[in-house]
Amino acid sequence: MRERLTKERVVDAAIAVADHDGLDAISMRRVGEQLDVQAMALYRHVSNKEELVNSMVERVAARFSVPRTDVGWKDALRASGIAAYAVLKAHPWASAPLASRAHVGPERLRYIDAVLDRLREGGLSVQLAHFALHAYDGHVMGSMYRQARDEDEADAGAEVAALRAGELSAQYPRIAESMTEAVHDDDAEFELILDLILDGFDRLARVGLSRS
Repeated sequence: MRERLTKERVVDAAIAVADHDGLDAISMRRVGEQLDVQAMALYRHVSNKEELVNSMVERVAARFSVPRTDVGWKDALRASGIAAYAVLKAHPWASAPLASRAHVGPERLRYIDAVLDRLREGGLSVQLAHFALHAYDGHVMGSMYRQARDEDEADAGAEVAALRAGELSAQYPRIAESMTEAVHDDDAEFELILDLILDGFDRLARVGLSRS
């Protein structure tokens, strides 16, 4: 007996497709194939592709852990940021729509409000917390998108391809040095920049910076 089709199953199937082939692969036909049903059957549960994508994004946003309230604000935001980064590593296609205001739903708002709450509790003014949210959230949401772009060899261009091949070192010595000697570690880089953001705003809060 075939399992009953529900909106939850439709969204799960769509996420599985996006995890494997990216968000551009999402279509009602493709999701129907994933579920072994006709595409028309999906319209009983989602009205169109836009609603389906919004539901997928909300499902991912629901997996973000809001910052804890039983530890210091920097520790809480650090842990929450790393946890959100791990969710996005599992669903890298979600980074761009999550950063878009077109896909701001209740789960996304819940997370943002909790981040702002901890920033305010940490002593940041309303204005400084506003700046901090953009820096923090932009880093968390943008890191996976940037990593995906870095991995796209087609966008590298001839000069970058030549540098990767060991050419043009005399023309761009510091870039060549970085490419050959620096260790490329996305996770370590993410955490380092996250710490710099949190430490920087902590310092600004301590000196009482407030901009109108």
